[in-house]
Amino acid sequence: MVNRLNGSGRLERLFYTVPEVAEMFGVSHKTVYDFLKRGLLQASSAIRHKRIARTSVESFVARTVNSGGGQ
Repeated sequence: MVNRLNGSGRLERLFYTVPEVAEMFGVSHKTVYDFLKRGLLQASSAIRHKRIARTSVESFVARTVNSGGGQ
């Protein structure tokens, strides 16, 4: 886990694991890996396991929520 200090001096998460993102979205790990494969989320592979940037999660949410969902 990589963190940084926010304006109030508290640590702020910069990256999440695939299981954490799956739990946030209420989907399976396989679905998160599918999102990565399709380019809907971006991950860092700088370390042994994929880490998904908080900004990637936020962008994904903004794109999908603001798009109207197609229904």
